[in-house]
Amino acid sequence: MEIIHFILRALQLIFLIILTGLIGNVIALDVAASTTARAAINFTMFVIALSWLAALFGLAAAVFQSIAVPLVMLIFDAAATLFTVIAGIVLAAKLGAVDCGNIADDHYGRSWIAYGSADDAKRCREIQAGTVFMWLLFAVFSAALTMAIMSWRRTGGSVRSGPTMSQVVV
Repeated sequence: MEIIHFILRALQLIFLIILTGLIGNVIALDVAASTTARAAINFTMFVIALSWLAALFGLAAAVFQSIAVPLVMLIFDAAATLFTVIAGIVLAAKLGAVDCGNIADDHYGRSWIAYGSADDAKRCREIQAGTVFMWLLFAVFSAALTMAIMSWRRTGGSVRSGPTMSQVVV
């Protein structure tokens, strides 16, 4: 089961490297984006930074079993999963279904998320790719969260506080 943890964490890091580059470039090339577009992009970068922490701690826990505390892994993975799905929804809702090669000012409002750089088509494509990788990252974090829940339950974490079978005297 440890190899599965390692593979999940490696996938998370690969997706995070790609996302950091894509969203970082959107932020770097921002010229005159609307405040709502900037807020959505900045929130996405916050989620990426939070996900970096969860993925790096998870990778360290996969390599060094002594720091793999199941409850801590559960909290990190739950937070990263929750924020990742929220960022995926925000990006998808703000961008919409669009053909980035055919965008015009009259079809979308000036506050649309893809407007705000010298090359709006490039910004649109980077946000589209960021949305896709955010959803892929959500899928991998969901799998890691499932593994963390199973690990937490296996080590005795439970909502119930009754005696175990070894404590029952007949």
